[in-house]
Amino acid sequence: MSGYPLKSFSLQISILTLFLAAPEFAAAQAGGPQKVRIPPPAAKAKPKTDRSTLPPIPVFKDIAKEISVTVQHIAAPEARYVIDSTSGGSGLFDCDDDGRLDIVLVNGSTVDRLREGGDPMVTLYHQEPDGTFKDITKEAGLTRKGWGMGVAVADYDNDGKLDLFVTGYTSSVLYHNLGNCKFEDVTEKAGVRGSGFMTGAAWGDYDRDGYVDLFVSRYSHLDLNNLPQFGSNKFCRYKGILVQCGPWGLEGESDFLYHNRGDGTFEEVSVKAGVHDDIGYYGLGVMWVDYDDDGWIDLLVANVGRL
Repeated sequence: MSGYPLKSFSLQISILTLFLAAPEFAAAQAGGPQKVRIPPPAAKAKPKTDRSTLPPIPVFKDIAKEISVTVQHIAAPEARYVIDSTSGGSGLFDCDDDGRLDIVLVNGSTVDRLREGGDPMVTLYHQEPDGTFKDITKEAGLTRKGWGMGVAVADYDNDGKLDLFVTGYTSSVLYHNLGNCKFEDVTEKAGVRGSGFMTGAAWGDYDRDGYVDLFVSRYSHLDLNNLPQFGSNKFCRYKGILVQCGPWGLEGESDFLYHNRGDGTFEEVSVKAGVHDDIGYYGLGVMWVDYDDDGWIDLLVANVGRL
């Protein structure tokens, strides 16, 4: 900038800018009056919350290894089918009434492993007095194999002990708590084996007869012997990339509602109760709640793309 006073330099830059912009300015004027977009006013910054009188924000730490909760969830790393992208439910409950919460984790599987019988559908960890956990799955009698999805806990027979229901692909399982974390598989006797791609489950006494009933959501129809192949049609591609098929393009499934008869058995009444889901949405999470406080519990089902 040597040789030019500061004011003179600024003036020459301004003239040059105007000269370069002149053609665009002339073209705009030739087209008549132009609308000028006025930028919206800047949003006012929200005042910071005064946390001086509040407790500190919690910070979480992964302590799974420290407390011996180390089970590895089984899943196919390549995830070629939509079923590979589900599973992984969990629950906390006191299975032996010792005042400490125990952990139940749902296990997955793979298509190849399921064709050979599957994997144990859950892992049960008993909380020891020192706060660590012990895997007691086998001694607890939780031996049913398959492909686990979700879990729901309730005392379905009013004997004072919490029972386990585990949803799965092709078959679910109901474990009756005998006490001291010992369970009996009563699936067939109770009539709640189900079928298809079962995902979420929730217990609730919808008819107020004193016994909890069971709702089970289902996802999509999948034939284990005729699975849609990776990238095989327009629903199995994303921006030219071959991906797993579904749920779009797959046939949806209806849901189940099991009415508790009070004698240890259940009746499937989804059609009678109006919750069959004839359209066949892709069902996932389930919740019973009395949202309008009228004394009758209502049912919320989360489906892919809608409720």
